[in-house]
Amino acid sequence: MGMPPTRALLLVDATKRRDDLQAMLAGMSREQLLWPGAYGWSAKDHVAHLAEWERLLFGWYDAGARGENPPVPAEGYSWATIDALNQVIYERHRDDQLEHVLADWNDTSRRLLALTQATSEADLFAPGRYPWTGRGTLASFVYECGPNHYRWSAVEIKRGLKNRR
Repeated sequence: MGMPPTRALLLVDATKRRDDLQAMLAGMSREQLLWPGAYGWSAKDHVAHLAEWERLLFGWYDAGARGENPPVPAEGYSWATIDALNQVIYERHRDDQLEHVLADWNDTSRRLLALTQATSEADLFAPGRYPWTGRGTLASFVYECGPNHYRWSAVEIKRGLKNRR
């Protein structure tokens, strides 16, 4: 399924993918959560990555609400240099404690759901409604930073576990 076409379906998708990933993580041992897997990232590293991208989204949204035009995806980076940004995110969080990372993502993912719930369908899906989205929509950014990212992480974590066996 691609990006859901309504706020209600976006919330359903985000909630389900979040819950599914949380259940998968809860079923893993501490050792498994810390094993390096895909890209050399552990499940913990993937979760830290998710939380950081959600924080980026909140930063874009908040800056836009203040009338600013924030750099997207981040200062000094473009979508063409996303791998370098992801490496910086990894390095920033690789030594974070597992419990902190899990709690942090629990918080940021809840905030993502709350933002989606609090935003009207028109504001979520109107192209260019938020200047920082370019010709995109807030919904597309929520989808990419939320449920689609959760799906990607779950696949990569599973691949990492499979490769360890």
